[in-house]
Amino acid sequence: MALVKQVRVLRNAVCLGVLCILVLWLVRHRLWEHRGALGLGVVAGEISGWLWWRHLSRTIVRRDRRYERNKILVHYLSIVEVAIAAAAYNHYLPIPLGVILLTVVWFTSFSSHWWTVFIGSSGLAGLGVLAGCIIRYERYHGPLYYQYDNDGWSGAEGMLYQRATVVQPLTPAGKVKIQGVLWNAVSLSGETIDVGAQVEVISSERLTLYVDRLPPQTEPRPAS
Repeated sequence: MALVKQVRVLRNAVCLGVLCILVLWLVRHRLWEHRGALGLGVVAGEISGWLWWRHLSRTIVRRDRRYERNKILVHYLSIVEVAIAAAAYNHYLPIPLGVILLTVVWFTSFSSHWWTVFIGSSGLAGLGVLAGCIIRYERYHGPLYYQYDNDGWSGAEGMLYQRATVVQPLTPAGKVKIQGVLWNAVSLSGETIDVGAQVEVISSERLTLYVDRLPPQTEPRPAS
């Protein structure tokens, strides 16, 4: 069955947290010297982590679904993807990014690592709060994923999460209509779905769509 690539939100937070730990480890001998920056970074990080979770929690879609639940639909799954896509789009972009990186390294080397400690501690604290919120959410609602937003995609993956109308009873196999086109379909739960019912495409395999009945009240998904 075709599925749009996805990653755990928690995995991304942990990976960035490890990077912040590495930054602090590199300046571990200066942490006590810059304990003010360390404390300020922790406070700023905790606030930003909580605000970031509030933003993410508003973008979660498919909370009430039986299949493919708890998604945050995005165009990129990680910061690395954003950087690669930006460099591929404009070959001159890596030059100013490199200059900025060298400037940051030069600045931190002459600032007694104050900013390095602040950035590392704020990032680690913020990601720690974010990870805690994610774990708490997943405890009650199941795993939370980033997934490519397939809106506007062509092909089988572009059919995912589209609505369809049953035109031949799904028992569990039958037919559905999407935008005037008939498709072979199978009820993913195995239950019978009558003619006229609204269903949603969960996955596809060749020319067959695997669908599930829509919840009684389905709100439009928020923009990513």
